[in-house]
Amino acid sequence: MTNYFARFRNPRLTPGPRQINAGNPITISSDARVSLGQSGAVFLHARSGIVFSSNHIGAQIWQGLLDREGVEAIAVRISREAGTPHDLVRRDTAEFVADLETQGFLSRRIGS
Repeated sequence: MTNYFARFRNPRLTPGPRQINAGNPITISSDARVSLGQSGAVFLHARSGIVFSSNHIGAQIWQGLLDREGVEAIAVRISREAGTPHDLVRRDTAEFVADLETQGFLSRRIGS
């Protein structure tokens, strides 16, 4: 498992809340504030004050979510770009998305 999160303080943040796509039950929380950069991303949950940073792969996953890609499409792209086995990238991507959900940055629509 790859841990994309690390603790971080005093980030410069921009909002990013929105639904991913009609076929994807993942929705970005209106409390999520994320700053993306070439070396990674900084995540702030505005209501709870939780702050994390991620490496560049975590930033690519978040960008994929912003671009309304599903977990599978994100994993395929990262696997191809990094030359890493798809099964490993798929598992790590799904786990990262689950961590974002646990921390309140994402939610899943019920009944989708």
